[in-house]
Formats: sequence, C-alpha cells, structure tokens
Amino acid sequence: MSEADAEAAEPTPGKTEVWIEKYRPERLDEIKGHENIVPRLQNYVEQDDLPHLMFAGPAGTGKCVTGETPVLTNKGVAPISTVVGDVDGFGTPDDDLEILTYDNDGSFEYVSPSHVFSKEATNLVSITTRDGNEFTVTPEHKLLVADETGLEWREAGSLSGDERIVRPLETPLAPDDTSASLDWLSSMDGDRTFVTVSESFAERYEIPAEENYVGQKKTVIGCLRRGYSVAEIATEYEITRKTAQNYARDVSIDLEEPSATCSLAYLRSLDVAESELRSNVEAVQYVTPYNKRSGPITPPWELTPDLARFVGLAISEARIENGRIKFYNTDEALRESFERIAQELFDLETTRGIQKDVPYVELRTKSLHHFLESCFDVFGESSESGIGSTLVHAPDDARAAFLQAVFDSEAYVAEQGTIELTQKDESLITLCSYLLASFGIPTRRKRVEKAATNGSGSKTEYHQLYVSGVSALSRFEDAVGFTLSHKRDRLADATTGSGNPNYDTMPAQTSVDDLCRTLALKKEPLVRETLNPDNPGREAYLEDVDSVLEAASDRLEAAQQVKQEIEQVRSDLRSLSAVPTEWISQRDALEPIEARKEVEASTDIRTDRLLEYADGRRSPTASRTGELLVTLDSRTETPETDSVQESLRNAIDALGVSDNRIAEETELLGSDVRALVENDDHDLASLPRFETVADRVLDVADEMCSMAVVEQLVTLDRLSRETLYFDRVTDIERIQDEQRVYDLTVPGTRNYVAGDVPTVMHNTTAAQAIAREVYDDDWRENFLELNASDQRGIDVVRDRIKDFARSSFGGYDHRIIFLDEADALTSDAQSALRRTMEQFSNNTRFILSCNYSSQIIDPIQSRCAVFRFTELSGKAIEAQVREIAATEDIEVTDDGVDALVYAADGDMRKAINALQAAAVMGETVDEETVFAITATARPEEVEAMVDHAIDGDFTAARAALEDLLTERGLAGGDVIDQLHRSAWEFDIPEQATVRLLERLGEVDFRITEGANERLQLEAMLASLALDDDN
Repeated sequence: MSEADAEAAEPTPGKTEVWIEKYRPERLDEIKGHENIVPRLQNYVEQDDLPHLMFAGPAGTGKCVTGETPVLTNKGVAPISTVVGDVDGFGTPDDDLEILTYDNDGSFEYVSPSHVFSKEATNLVSITTRDGNEFTVTPEHKLLVADETGLEWREAGSLSGDERIVRPLETPLAPDDTSASLDWLSSMDGDRTFVTVSESFAERYEIPAEENYVGQKKTVIGCLRRGYSVAEIATEYEITRKTAQNYARDVSIDLEEPSATCSLAYLRSLDVAESELRSNVEAVQYVTPYNKRSGPITPPWELTPDLARFVGLAISEARIENGRIKFYNTDEALRESFERIAQELFDLETTRGIQKDVPYVELRTKSLHHFLESCFDVFGESSESGIGSTLVHAPDDARAAFLQAVFDSEAYVAEQGTIELTQKDESLITLCSYLLASFGIPTRRKRVEKAATNGSGSKTEYHQLYVSGVSALSRFEDAVGFTLSHKRDRLADATTGSGNPNYDTMPAQTSVDDLCRTLALKKEPLVRETLNPDNPGREAYLEDVDSVLEAASDRLEAAQQVKQEIEQVRSDLRSLSAVPTEWISQRDALEPIEARKEVEASTDIRTDRLLEYADGRRSPTASRTGELLVTLDSRTETPETDSVQESLRNAIDALGVSDNRIAEETELLGSDVRALVENDDHDLASLPRFETVADRVLDVADEMCSMAVVEQLVTLDRLSRETLYFDRVTDIERIQDEQRVYDLTVPGTRNYVAGDVPTVMHNTTAAQAIAREVYDDDWRENFLELNASDQRGIDVVRDRIKDFARSSFGGYDHRIIFLDEADALTSDAQSALRRTMEQFSNNTRFILSCNYSSQIIDPIQSRCAVFRFTELSGKAIEAQVREIAATEDIEVTDDGVDALVYAADGDMRKAINALQAAAVMGETVDEETVFAITATARPEEVEAMVDHAIDGDFTAARAALEDLLTERGLAGGDVIDQLHRSAWEFDIPEQATVRLLERLGEVDFRITEGANERLQLEAMLASLALDDDN
C-alpha cells in the first residue's frame, strides 16, 4: 500500500464511532459539571452506605447463545461453552484469549473480551438461515442485520423471517498467532509418549536407564540402578517380590549407561530449548500402561503444506481401526500422495489393500494417530476441543493445502457449477467454512439424509458445504484449487461464466436514491438498470455503490467550492439588489429640463424619454439604469452583471441541478432562472433576483453538505468496503426448554464472530458509574438496568425487578437496580415498585432517573435521596469539548467552541454530537460550521430580528424571520427556544423584554395546540411593532 493509500485508508474523525458512547463517564470522577452532586455520591460509596437514589433533571444529563455455537478466537474455532468455561454469571476470560469482532469502520479485528458469561435460560429462539447457519439464542440476543437503510442491531426475538444477517466475507487471521510451529511437545500425553533422542543428547543430560520403561518395571529398574535389593524394593514400593525378581532377571542393559529413550514428561522436565530438541529428537512413539509400544514416527516440527495436505486427506477419508489409520480412496493419485507424505514426513512403512472393492493405504502405528489427535484436534472423542485450532491460524499455504486435500478427496463440481463437499463429521464442515472464509470465499451448508457409498445402505445424517457463484469459485480456484485434473477442468469451466448467484444479494439502499436526489446525480449510469431494484447482486451492486460514493464525493467538493465562490461575489449581488431602490430615490433629479439636457448630451437619451424615467411612467433597463446613476453621480461605476451571471451559471453547472430546483421555494420559474443568468440585459425590477438565485444556490449547496448526506455516505462506505456478506433468515422457532447459554463481552464493539458459518453476534451514566465504584470489575453481575419508557407496565416490576432482587449473590451487601426514565412508569407500576423497594430493602438499592420528579409518587420520593441535576455550565461543556478535540486530534477554533457551548444549551450530548458532526465536515471546526451543522441561528441574528420589530420595522423583522426559517432551516420551535434563551441578554429595554416573553408564551402555546408556526411568529413580531407604536 502506498503512503497515499494508507493516508486515504485512515478513518475520518467522527465517522467510525459514536462519541457520546465513547466518552460516556465510567467513574464518578469522570462526570463533569456537577461538582455539587458528585462529592455527595462519592461519600455514599466510600462510607458503604448507599441509599435509594433518585436523579431528576433535564435530558442529557443478557444476550446469549447456546453452548455448541462455534466461536472464532485467536486459538481457533471452538464451542463457546469451551471458551467461556465453567462459570455461572460473569467470569474472567483467559488472559491470552482474543475474539474476532466487527469494528464500526467496517473492518474485523481480534480483541480481548472483558468478561465471559453463562446462565440457565428457558425462553430461547432457534434461527435457521439460507446458508445453513443454525443457532439458538435468547430473545434479547442481537444480530447485525442489513436492510434498505443500512446496518442495525436487532434482537433475535424481534425477527420475523427473511431478514439479512451480516456475515464476514473474509475472516482475518490473528496477527500474533499465525505460526507454522507445531506444539506437540506440550500437547501430547507426557506419560504415554516416549521420545527417542540422540546418544550425545542422552549422555549430556544423563537420562537414567529407567526412563525407557513405565509402571512397576520403571520403578524396579530405577531402584536397581540406585543399589536397592529386591527385598527392599518389594517392601518400600508395595511390589511383590516375584514381580521385582522377574524384572531384575530380565535386565540385559548396563544400568549406568544413559538411555536414548525417555518419556515426554521427563524430557519436558529437562527444560531444554526447543532449538536443541529439534536437533536431537529422532522419534516418538505411543506406549501403553503395560509397556506395549507402537511403531515410532519422526515428529514434524513445522506445519508444512505437505503435512497440512496429509491431515486433510486423513481427516476426509481415513478410518481408525484399532489405532491404525486406513486411507480409503479410489483415486490412485490421492493414495500415492497420502503414501508419499507418510513415508517422507513420518518415516513410516505403508501397506496397501482392498476392502469392499475400495483400495486403501494403511499405516500400522498408533503413534501417528495420537500425534495427529494432539496437534490437530482430529480423530478425538471430545466435542469440547477446538475445531482444528492449529489449522485456523496456520500460514496461507498450509491452510490452502489442507482445504485442497479435503476437496480433492470428498468434493465434486456439480453440473450447475457448484462445488459440493459432503461429510459425516459436522465439525469438519464448520472448520472448512471458517478456513474458506479466511480466503474470502463464502459458503453455504445444509443437512441431508443419505446412505454412505461404501456402507450398508442405511441412511445417515450428513453435512454438505457449497461454494457457488463465479466470484467465489474463482477465489477458490486461485487460493485452493484441485490437483485432480477432472475436477480442475470442471472448475475451470464453471469460472468462465459471468453473473451473480441469486442468493448472493443485498437490500438496495435508500441512501443511494437519497444521495442521487440531494446531490443531483443521475442514478443511471452510476447504478445499472439491469440490477434487481430491490435485491441486487451484492458484488455488482457494491461496485455501483463505489461509483455513487466517488460521484458524491466530487459533488460535495464542488458544493463547498460553490459556497466559497458565491460569497466572493456577495458584495456585487448586494450592489445589484440595491439598484432599483437607489434608482427610485435618484430619478427625481431628472425632472428639471436643464438636468435632462445635460444627461442627454452625455448619454444620447432623449429628454422626453428621460422625463418618462423621472416620473415613473417608464423604467430603464438595468444597464441603462446603471449608466444614469453614474451620470447623476450616485455611483462611481456601472454595476457589473456579467461576472455575477458567470458565477451563478458556473455554480449551477457545478452543482448539476436543474433550473427548476433552483427556482423552488422562490417566486421564480425555472425559465426565469435561466433567463437571468444568460440574457444580456435585464429589467430593472429583475436585479434583486440575482441575490435571490444566489441565496437559493447556497441553500442547495448547504443541503448537499448537510449532516444527513454525510451520514448516508458513511452508511454506504461501511457496506462498500466488501468485508460483509449477507445471509437470509429462513426459519424462526420459539423454544421453551431449559438450556445453559453463554456470552462474551467485547469492549467497544460489543460483538463477536460465531456460528456454523461465520456470523456477527452482538453482546446510563451516573448509575453505571456508581455501580463501577461499588463493585469495580464485578459491577455487571450486580447491576440491572431497565428503561421504563420501553417497559412501562407493572409486569416489569413483578418479574424482572423482583427476579433480580431475589437472585443470590455473594461478596457484597446489596445489588443495584437502575430504572431509567422512571417517570414513564404507570401509577400501578410505581405503587408495585414502592412495595418492592420495601420488600428488598435489605439487599437491593434502587436508582431512579427521571426528567420530571413531579411524575414520581410521593411514597417513592420519600424513600430516596433526591439529586436534582441542573443544566451543565458553559465551562463544563467547554472543558469536555476541548478534551475530546485533543483526544481525536481535531482543530477547533475558540469561536467554534463558543458556538458549540451555545448550541448545546446545557446538554452535553448535544455538544458532543455537534462536535462529531462538525468534525466530519472538514479539518477545522469553526463557528460557521457549528451553526450550519446544528441549524442554530447566531444570537446576534435573533437579536437583530427583535430589534427591528421593537423599532417598528416589521418588514425587516419579517425578512429576518424568513431567513431563519427558510434559509437557515430552523423550525418554529427552535426560534422560540432561542428567543427564550437569549431574551434577557438582548440590548433592549426591560419592558420590551417582558413584552417579548409574554408574546413567546402565548405563541408557544398556540403552536403546541396546532397553529401555523410561521403565522404565529409573524404575528408575534407584528405585536411587538404595534406595541412600540402605541
């Protein structure tokens, strides 16, 4: 990647995270602006005397899957029950555990989970997808779903079927765990595995002779070497005298000579560097408890492509018979490959045979069976082990060789151009699905009932894996491929076609239409008409989305340039708009005949025509008016319309909009706009239209640069990164059956990749901060958060709150239940809550949050220590804004900070959201950007409007109001709010302020009752003007 590409790939500040969540306080000392409240709360915590609490003030102040669900970690693919372990409630994960998670910027990465969780659940949802994914989750468990508006998390219980669940198109490898080394030294059974080393190594480390034996024989020979008699051995070690004599009689070695064979456990105890072991280990072999030994093998130290291919062949077609491995296959090339690798890698002799007309290659040693079982999690009996953990994070060539061997052995290319792999072992299908995903190859799977080709004919459940679609097949051909010519040729034929499989689709995004409409982009040819309008093929559609994003970026850049160019001719526009008014005030000077004769001499305009101009019977053209004003010394030069026309023409062309769109919300027609910017001369009355059109051009440019457009671009950008694939829900079933369920808490992203095919799974400030202070790392299992506006009825008190309060816990005196928006609870629910607070006062503390404490019944208020949160001060908001700007490396001007504080109006969330929105718009956050992005009027603009009204200039006041509503995009309620906030700061008489507030109250009431906003606001300004006249 070039430096330019790397720079372009850097996430834009504000695009990839939600800052109000990122900067949410987690501890009491992180809460800003409530210095009178935080110390009181800290005292409660420090004294371990937490009462019931109620937080009142203005706004702004159990998701699991069942145990068999595979989850992708840095150690491989394993059932989530194995990853979580034997915990009840929250637990601490292994220190070195990392989970693959989907980040907000559209990428996947491995991170350490903060907690693991397990509990018993009875109410579950079973979900099946088109691609064969089957998982059972609690109804609250969230899945990442794609719809026409982008990506969103939805609870499993809310799914109705046919939703698109997000899957990673490509699962990356853990960056620190990609290794070709095999760790058989620590994974094989230390007592049952014997290692043969070089004689020099045995002499150097003085390996005792008894290490070549097991059980009682090992004990006897060791004692004999140390000088014990048979009688002493029998007495001290409870070995019969006859057994000891037999072992002593059979000794035919020099007991003082070091042994070149020892147990793996003994070899580990020597604490020798692996590099030295690699040079001196010659063989390993399996030994039974009775000292019966299988044939030795030479143990590989690295996972080479040859070894991976051998494992793939063995796991696909080999059977274990009495510890011996038999590889069955009718293809001679595959048998030869299996035989060659066994001889070259393990130094094994092979035997060939035929069973039921199927040829096989046999390896007669249990040593290899145990080696493969230990290193690759294959041929094992336990379902708790990782699924091919060594292979999941192996180097590319090893993973490709393994897959190639599996597909060479068991897969075929169907006539319709689909690769189909059938296996009885479900875990192998899961492993292959994840391994193929590591190469960006999506798969589907399903269960089938069929008879084995070499079996008795009875039907058995098998698992099938499919790769289809030209793109996926081409990736398979490039990354994996076949070695067998007939399969390779069929695959080559399948990849010569074109098109997209009818299942690899995605929802058409409404953002595309919205962007094309707002940015005046022609959807065709950016988006091909041949695509399905509702569910287009994913790859082709994302190519078109890239085209839309590129065109949209160009148009945004053009809109920003247009805004600058319009402002550069602003003085000329004002000059042109002033010409009609100036002409009316100056034309009387032409009435005297002497003046007209003088003007005639210099302009060649007849005196009778000049008289018609003077008395208003005729109006001169715009150019002639300018000439006359210069002659009358009213102006020093004739107004230039050509440069203004050119600027407006270029601006309209750069925005790509029609004349009709420019004419919208004005009294002009599209043809009027075109005539204005192209005609050589104009009527005098038309000159103010230049400024009208220019303002409208600015409006359109502002629409194009709005936050809504930026959010749509971010939505499409996440999808266009081609990191996602979309599965479809086909069946949903409610299950009432008690099962243990599990979850992982991943900080920041709150999701992880799991499932039979890789799928993205999911996992209030002051109250949470208190919980963290009281319980520290245990806060989650002792803290229940509910939102009363979502769960308003009495059932939430009877069920969830009581169940949590009753449940057992240890180590703490009480638990915390946080009820957000408690003022939304019904009166019956509040009465039930009061009784619950009384019933569980010995072990539970309640924290209630509300906007209106008057809506909380007195019996509850009397049981709580009430904290009344006020609006945050400007200093507190400024401090937080500057801290976030420094953290995110954003340049914010001082006037930009002041604008953010003003727009926030005491609400920290508004300030943080506005900062994030402004950061996306450009490199520097200044006053202009903040006011534009928050649709907030400048205080001086609001004050000027009121001044005009109080001074009796209703026309000017109305024009100012019109500008706020139409040009700046404020709603009527916004205007009232700003007037109310700023009324006492205006430089107007106190009596006028009182009248203004009186009128504001009346207007606010009328608008609330449904009256027309514009009419009521204009009536308010008119009343102020009339009051002044009286």
